Amino acid sequence: MLKKVLVIANPGSGKNKAVEYAGKLTQVLLEEYQAEVTVRVTEKVGDATEWAAQFEGDSVLCLGGDGTVNETAHGVLKNPRQPNFGFIPLGTVNDLGRAIGYDLNPESAIEQFRNVHPQPLDMAQVNDVYFINTLAVGSIATSVMETDSDDKNTLGFFAYVKDAVSSFFESDALKLTIDDGENEYPIDTNLVVCALTNSVGGFEQLVPEATIDDGKIHLLAAKGSAPQDLVKAAIDGGLKLQDSEHLLILESEQFNIRYTDKDDDHEVYCNIDGDKGPAVPLSIKCLPQAIKVLQPVVE
Repeated sequence: MLKKVLVIANPGSGKNKAVEYAGKLTQVLLEEYQAEVTVRVTEKVGDATEWAAQFEGDSVLCLGGDGTVNETAHGVLKNPRQPNFGFIPLGTVNDLGRAIGYDLNPESAIEQFRNVHPQPLDMAQVNDVYFINTLAVGSIATSVMETDSDDKNTLGFFAYVKDAVSSFFESDALKLTIDDGENEYPIDTNLVVCALTNSVGGFEQLVPEATIDDGKIHLLAAKGSAPQDLVKAAIDGGLKLQDSEHLLILESEQFNIRYTDKDDDHEVYCNIDGDKGPAVPLSIKCLPQAIKVLQPVVE
């Protein structure tokens, strides 16, 4: 483990310091493991997936936000050698990093790689693409995809809040049916979230029972079409995480999400790990313990 390592850096992440951090991570790997390290810097979407899928060593590490982490994990999944996966969180929210236990300070996260061990990590597939943490549908999910990268660098998490507030009051609810393979749940909703871990949008206890390897998709959906319905759902979720008048909570190995009206021709895209995903209808399934992630050892 950590003898032959590929380090992938997204140069625009971490306030444009990802390449600098990659150098510091390389130094730790040399000192601690005498590793043979190759550093590659992405230039376009898809680079991380391609390089991770072709790497012949034992571990692939990346430095970047949720999109870069998703791409790299997808490449590891495709790699027939199944190298270990790890990353330095450099995004705005870093949900998977929170769930795994990586420090959100890049310098500290780099030091954590002096003592890590491989742990199983669930992934999921929606239609023909993959995600590692969260899928969301609704006006807030759409606003996150449209948040300006300069705003994210300047405002951090509050850039998402700024855009979400405006969409919150301007968008109509979706009329959807959620199917878990056994039951169907018609719902008017402003937001559906499918989570693989306990961290969603930076809130680490939104799905407190979720773990990184439980083989489950945890679904939460606000019931109702008005903005205040979403507020009530959030209050219900914060006070008691259970199905209620305002909040639908399900868990399953798979979900299908479609328009209730078969003639509905809306083109609404989901958000997967902060980036644009497929349009509704959605077929979502968990890939239990799909890859191994390098998790910090708590001493």
